[in-house]
Amino acid sequence: MAGPNHSSESPGDGPDASDDRLKSWFRSLSPTKVDIVGDFAGKERFAIHGEALLAHCLHTMKVDFDYGFQILHAVHAVETLLLRLRDRGCNFHILWFNREYQLSIPTETSAEITYKYQLTRKILIQHFAHAQNDKQPVSSFVFTSLGSDSFTRYLEEHHPHFFLGSDGTTPWWTGGPQLLTPLHMLYRINSAGYHVACVEHLEFKSSRAFLLIASPRGAQRPLNGDALSPIPDISPVEDNIGDRLEGLIKTHNLTAREIISLYSLAHVLGPYAPDAGEATEIGPQVTALLLQLVFMRHCSITGRSFEPQGSGLDLGSAANSFICSLSESAQRALDSWGSGPFTNSAWDAFDLFDGRLYLALLRSSHNINLSSALHEEFIQLGALLEHLCGYNVTAKWPANLTDTDGGEARLKNANRQPDQSVPSLSVLPFSHPVLDEFLTSVHLRTEAVISSPVDHKVHKELTHWHSQRPIDPKQPTKGPDFWARRRNQRFMADIIAYSASLTGASGKIIEPEIVVVRSSVEQSKPASRHAVNKGKKQANSNKPLKKSGKQRALEEAELRRTAKFQDKSPAIITFWKERCLEFSKEASLVKRYLRVEKYLLGLSPVHLSVIGAEVSLYLCHVLRQTQGRYNPAAITHSSVLAMLWSQIQETAKLTMTEEVHTLVTRVLQSFKLPLYKIPAPLPKRKLPFEFLDIANGDLLPPGKSSLDFQLESCGPFLERSFDSAPDPRVPFEPDAWQRKVLDAIDENKSLLVVAPTSAGKTFISFYAMKKILEANNDDVLVYIAPTKALVNQIAAEIQARFSKRYDQEARSVWAIHTRDYRINNVKGCQILVTVPDILQILLLAPSNATSPTSFARRIKRIIFDEVHCIGQAEDGIVWEQLLLLAPCPIIALSATVANPLEFRDWLFNAQKAKGFDLEMVVHSSRYSDLRKFIHDPSPGTYEFAGFDPVERLPFPGLDSDCESPLPFLFLHPVAGIIDRSRDTLNDASLEPRDCIELWRQMTKHQNGQYQVPKSLDPENMLPSLVKKSDVTKWESALKDVLANWMLDPNSPFDELRNHLRGERFDRLSSTYGQPESIDLPPSPPSQSGPIVSRRSILSLVTDLRSHGALPAILFNYDRVGCETILRELNDTLEAAEAAYKQHNSQWLKKLAAFEEWKKYSETAKMKEAKMKETKKTRSRNDDDDGAMSKGDRTRDEANRELSVWDSFDPEGPLQQYSFADNTKLTQGELNARLKSLRADTVRPWILDALYRGIGVHHAGMNRQYRQIVEVLFRKGYLTVVVATGTLAMGLNMPCKTVVFTGDSVFLTALNYRQASGRAGRRGFDLLGNVVFHGLHPHRVLEIMSAKLPDLRGQFPTSVTLILRLFILLHGTQNSEFAANAVKGLLTQSRLCLGGPDAKMSIAHHLRFSIDYLRREHLLSENGVPLNFSGLVGHLSYTENAVFAFHALLKDGYFHDLSYSNRSREDIILEIMLVLSHLFCRHACPQHKDKQFLERVHRSPSVGILPDLPQKASEVLERHNQQTLSIFQNYVSSYANQHLTETPDNCLPFTEYKVGSVYAQPMLDLSTVLPSSDSPRPPTVVRSPFSALSGFTDEFHTIHELCETVRAGVFLEESAVPYIPIAPKETDGIPWNGYLYDFFKHGDMEALKHVNMIKGGDVWYHLKDFSLILSTIVTSFANFLELPNADGDFGFEEEDELEMADDDGPLFSGDEGNGMRNDVCGAPAPPQNEQKKNKAKKKMVAESWDDESSDEDTEDDAETANHGGDSWSSSASGYPQAPRWADNGGPSLMEIFRNFSSLQREFEEKFRKTFA
Repeated sequence: MAGPNHSSESPGDGPDASDDRLKSWFRSLSPTKVDIVGDFAGKERFAIHGEALLAHCLHTMKVDFDYGFQILHAVHAVETLLLRLRDRGCNFHILWFNREYQLSIPTETSAEITYKYQLTRKILIQHFAHAQNDKQPVSSFVFTSLGSDSFTRYLEEHHPHFFLGSDGTTPWWTGGPQLLTPLHMLYRINSAGYHVACVEHLEFKSSRAFLLIASPRGAQRPLNGDALSPIPDISPVEDNIGDRLEGLIKTHNLTAREIISLYSLAHVLGPYAPDAGEATEIGPQVTALLLQLVFMRHCSITGRSFEPQGSGLDLGSAANSFICSLSESAQRALDSWGSGPFTNSAWDAFDLFDGRLYLALLRSSHNINLSSALHEEFIQLGALLEHLCGYNVTAKWPANLTDTDGGEARLKNANRQPDQSVPSLSVLPFSHPVLDEFLTSVHLRTEAVISSPVDHKVHKELTHWHSQRPIDPKQPTKGPDFWARRRNQRFMADIIAYSASLTGASGKIIEPEIVVVRSSVEQSKPASRHAVNKGKKQANSNKPLKKSGKQRALEEAELRRTAKFQDKSPAIITFWKERCLEFSKEASLVKRYLRVEKYLLGLSPVHLSVIGAEVSLYLCHVLRQTQGRYNPAAITHSSVLAMLWSQIQETAKLTMTEEVHTLVTRVLQSFKLPLYKIPAPLPKRKLPFEFLDIANGDLLPPGKSSLDFQLESCGPFLERSFDSAPDPRVPFEPDAWQRKVLDAIDENKSLLVVAPTSAGKTFISFYAMKKILEANNDDVLVYIAPTKALVNQIAAEIQARFSKRYDQEARSVWAIHTRDYRINNVKGCQILVTVPDILQILLLAPSNATSPTSFARRIKRIIFDEVHCIGQAEDGIVWEQLLLLAPCPIIALSATVANPLEFRDWLFNAQKAKGFDLEMVVHSSRYSDLRKFIHDPSPGTYEFAGFDPVERLPFPGLDSDCESPLPFLFLHPVAGIIDRSRDTLNDASLEPRDCIELWRQMTKHQNGQYQVPKSLDPENMLPSLVKKSDVTKWESALKDVLANWMLDPNSPFDELRNHLRGERFDRLSSTYGQPESIDLPPSPPSQSGPIVSRRSILSLVTDLRSHGALPAILFNYDRVGCETILRELNDTLEAAEAAYKQHNSQWLKKLAAFEEWKKYSETAKMKEAKMKETKKTRSRNDDDDGAMSKGDRTRDEANRELSVWDSFDPEGPLQQYSFADNTKLTQGELNARLKSLRADTVRPWILDALYRGIGVHHAGMNRQYRQIVEVLFRKGYLTVVVATGTLAMGLNMPCKTVVFTGDSVFLTALNYRQASGRAGRRGFDLLGNVVFHGLHPHRVLEIMSAKLPDLRGQFPTSVTLILRLFILLHGTQNSEFAANAVKGLLTQSRLCLGGPDAKMSIAHHLRFSIDYLRREHLLSENGVPLNFSGLVGHLSYTENAVFAFHALLKDGYFHDLSYSNRSREDIILEIMLVLSHLFCRHACPQHKDKQFLERVHRSPSVGILPDLPQKASEVLERHNQQTLSIFQNYVSSYANQHLTETPDNCLPFTEYKVGSVYAQPMLDLSTVLPSSDSPRPPTVVRSPFSALSGFTDEFHTIHELCETVRAGVFLEESAVPYIPIAPKETDGIPWNGYLYDFFKHGDMEALKHVNMIKGGDVWYHLKDFSLILSTIVTSFANFLELPNADGDFGFEEEDELEMADDDGPLFSGDEGNGMRNDVCGAPAPPQNEQKKNKAKKKMVAESWDDESSDEDTEDDAETANHGGDSWSSSASGYPQAPRWADNGGPSLMEIFRNFSSLQREFEEKFRKTFA
């Protein structure tokens, strides 16, 4: 790909016009926030703009370049960011551009100050280059400019995945041309076809790195000017100082720092050497610099933090002028470092100069006492300097600098006292029988305590948070009401219809297997694997195997069935002869073939055994006839032969007559295939057709061997099994890897199965389900799916597969539980299909684990489908926690795990800790191969006048019948390789024809050094009859050789790859994006159809249709884009049809005839009505015998001839303007299915598109519509579906072709593999097609060769998770189940952490999280959850917003507001404002954009959320400061206990050590310098690198603590319970006011167009906030123990909420990947009500929901009222009691009323949006 275009001046375009256009371009970008590792780039390399990186790090880390010049801190800041990227799996290059050096310099910086930035930049460039030479993982490149040839070559060779630059918003870019330069650079990179991002928006969260990524915008106009100054001239000067210095380096063992310093001093001081007067003026500065060199050899970095005093290295100071004069020489030395004489010197130029140390030495130059050893070093450096330039520094040496004692006292260990600003290390006391063992390694001082007079309410779950039922087993369970039953019936009807489409059943009739519980004897029998694994031994045994009763019954039934049909053989043969005669009358060979094939597939087993071979041979006969119509050299001819080759082998496997066998043998011989013996021939009979004889005895294409023909043309038809064998456990012959899976399930092992889509993973889950159902009626299997769509599908498949009878009505085989709806009784089912969040809630709910029969303790296996979702940014942490929480064996399934061995090891350890074995099964071969194409039609336009009929044999592959130039460019998998790594090559899957082509090209391009072994010749490598397993082995051997070629840039690999790409690819790449000419047709526009580009989406689908590649799924990762494509297709078809109907004479005649028939029909009906009336009148006067009976009337109606016009619909779509396959569904069936869709939930044009065979599928669509699309697509009626990635998540939507249309940041390696896997599903297609449309060809190669991201976990614990564990422990009385859950989550390593250090970090984090919970009154000293811990637990997904809300509640903000003298409306509005600052927040980066502000001004919205009220802000600031103190204490305690012997003195990325180059003792500068200039005490918490710029252990925010904490401490900001306050702590960016605006005006359209919230997301954001409000109100009600019996307090029916979500707006937003909150429950009855119920007789539970716990006692109720633990308080500094304790219920009641009013008002407006 060419590099960015050079800027050029266009006539009439000035710089101002370019600037405006540039800003307009930047505003037009729609960047998407993504996790660049898990969701976007993965392992792919991206480029970082070095100048932007440096500027960003200097600003964000507040490096001191004003008073001092702290180079080491700057280098550390850059390396820290790079390390954080690398630790998250990022692969990047750092790119520097000499022409853009100014980007690292703040605007309006004086020339005397800019040297600091220029020198730091040069140091970093050489620093990374030196690290690269040391073979460290650093890749840094320097270019002249963006337009340089070297940069163009770099892009062609590396093709970075995206470019990380700057948007110019760093505060020091305040104006001028420098402000536009970063945008200018992004513009040119983006225009060259690359994704771009801005480093200012880089955000780290746990193991994720988030960026706003903007996709390429295509070819843009070049910008004028460059807005940059020329490159500064620092070319080498002629001198001999370098030569002199070279001879001294080895002798004196000089380091880079000393070499550069001496070199620079020599150049500056050379002119001063003869002039003693001038030399005296700079003498102290030279002395200070040399002393710095001496001290930096010996002192530790921890002792170099100095306070600023007086003037520093700022503008106008003599010290700054002196250092500035040294800078140019220093840069010159750095520029020549790689090729000069200094290359091999020890590298420490990253610590070249310490401005603060230098200034301290300069101030104290007359009060420094050196030891004799230090003095000697100083003299040596002075002598070297004099040798270089003649300057004698010792002549200016102050007399009192020498230590007259000559002792070594100044050299000692630098064990100074730490910074006194660190808080005291004490915590509140805590002890718990389960947690104590995990906290033994944490040694802390606890505060003295006394009893507190405040009683706290012990938290207890009194109600279900997902229903209105109280958790009180003593009360009878209320059955569903009428509407709930009706809703469930409707859901079940949908499920049954949906399941019928999955099984291919007609109508809604399904025949599931009836499962019966097996006896204990049957279950104890060994698995039937021995029948497979020991088959030979059993075959040789003389003892017959004893058959089971079931087997004998099946055999007897088969014998009866055979006998029944034996007498019908003559009739079967006669019928076949009649059909054969009928088939032969079909003139079209293609239609004849399709009819015969359909007939063959519909034969019953008995019919197949009688006539199957003859019917199959007749298919071969038709293919022989078809073959003769094509040129033997044509591709179609070979394709027909390949079908014949496959069909004749299938024929040979059937029972046949001798005559058929003779013909089959002749065809097999002509293909040089092995012959089949006929075991028991059928009786002799004459064939009903004459088989086309083989003239020359050879059917192979001319000039091709049998092996070449098989590899080139028969690949899709090859035998695909991998060591398959019969197995009675499944109804098919499983491969070896599948039998291994069955064995592991039988042995109750855990499983990790990694196999590609279509490999055959589906049966695994259903075999495990059947095992659970057969075991008993109590065990439970949980199936975890990532999306609700997949949940519905799995449940439907279970419905179709299994049926079981239970004694209780509330029991069922399966149930669904998601956030939005539930089907069947969740706790009464045996197979629960759900999403991760729901299972987490169920496992952590105490009510589910109180007794052995509780739901969570009955779970015997959990299936994690699409387990790679653990790598997702949003919900991955829930998957990880569930894998650690799982109390039973698991099955983890995935097709896309990049690091299976690492993942297996982690999962193995997690399972082993619970006593379960884990087995990993990996299968790498797809059942159906995939062919990749780029849509490349000839340019131009055409008039679309409808589709032509297509007659085509069902060739696999859309390029199997191309007699003319194909509008698709085939891409060989090796041609798509960009990154020359073995992983990339391994990911490339080759089909047989790809292998033979690769072998031929390798043989062609081999040379003397790179040879292709003769053993790889297919004649030597493959058998005469090739199987897919043989090709797989050959493919692996070819890749082994090719991998060696790829490692060497001088190998023939590039030539090979370019040849495989071909000239057509090069042409397409060079012309992509060029506008095409529009050739209007000669016909008048009024009579023409729409003009369509040949590159349009309609032309693409038309080409797919003509090549037999439908049905197809078109993936576009933007929901609006999907709908746009759908509408474009539908509108074009409608417009063409309208033109046809308006001007076509035949149609007009047909329409006129229809109108005549209508008139005649109406007249006839009127006459008939009159006759009936006359007969009725007569019948009143006649006898009864005169009237027609009902039967007579029915016969008359049946005898009436039906007219062809009866089914004619003039408004319906015509076949030539529709993609629908009307043969698969009648119009009546279609209307019946679409009847359930309400007009107000689906737009009319989307419904119209369904009638034309086009559907759309994305998460914002109505659930019923999505399911109808899935059903119609599976039925074959819909042949085109436009979808986002949600459809690719395991949904059963088989298709022939997958199209990726349009680029997106979500078109990643993972999503590409998931989506492309929909093509060529097993059992449907022999081959799948993948087509790219609307993407740059190089982007296509990037997608094809992109590597999957490694699965990485996230930070293990959060404060809310710890609180939920305590709730579980307390609710189950520290049961073993709860203890195991704690052990699994707190002691097992995580994917992002490992080793003992990580476990220590987790233990310390746990202890200080407990301390936080104690101080927040959420946890007692003994671990009992208190007060509003339930609220915090149930809003855990909003962490950390829920802690901020709790702080406002605890500290009395809501109390004071509720009792203020303000109206209730004002109070509610302020509460809404505060909640908008806490929950569902979205930043408003466009808050300064003029267009945005003008839009806001004209709308009812405020747009930008007003500032948080002052009092609320003060409360949150206090909360944040308290949290900061707690976690600062955590870091300090951890460092003191575990890091005292681990100094923080290494650069984080390159790992260069900083400080003394000698062994201990080290120099303590406080003993050398006077006390006024002594360094500060060493920091304990903050990194000593940050302390170089004057920072201490005083922090202002949690973010500052996490950003600058010392090395060795794992401190994750997202796991610390604080919330940044906007705009103070959000870099000045306010929040979007969409929630606040909606509450004020209730206008969703304004939120889309003014607040800029995506249309599909608005509804879900509002729904999330609605559920948060419900949770808060429910918590208040439970805390206050409010009744719900007489209507005093109540909530909306949950069913209404569910239906509201289900029938939500059509374009509502992302499909939730599970339950976000388990809320909307009603409050429990008062405690006295519960006491009354206690004496009632224990009920017999009808379902598991009704089970009671013997552990519920009256003491619990008493404890809940009065508090189980007295709250402890220290003598000083103890947390203040919560404000609700001041006056108890009354104040909370008033708060409750306000929040209830807020909820009602919000719900009223919310429901109006979808009423």
